[in-house]
Amino acid sequence: MDFSNRLKYLRQKHKLTQGELAAVIGLKSTAISNYESKRNEPSLEKLISLSDYFNVSCDYMLGITDNSLRVGSDDLDDETADFFILYRRLNNLNTSEIRNYARYLLYKQEKLAQSLKENNP
Repeated sequence: MDFSNRLKYLRQKHKLTQGELAAVIGLKSTAISNYESKRNEPSLEKLISLSDYFNVSCDYMLGITDNSLRVGSDDLDDETADFFILYRRLNNLNTSEIRNYARYLLYKQEKLAQSLKENNP
């Protein structure tokens, strides 16, 4: 998905008109229309403003990736990003094992929380 389609998708997902989005970003209403119809492209500053508003990465806005998480933000800190890099290097069997182990750890965590809640009303 390219920038124009991604922008339109995000705008519609957030139930915004082109004019409403333009006002939030500090643009004329025709600017969003021009972006979505590929007549213009945003400046770097406006691209960053759009990605900040939608809380997605610039790479996601540009269609470079389908992963909308932002490294270094609350969504994806450096430690989590490092984990994903390691995870992507694993083969299918090992990624399956990690997912199963993560499910097990969540199960254990929920059981412990439930037990603590029952013992400390």
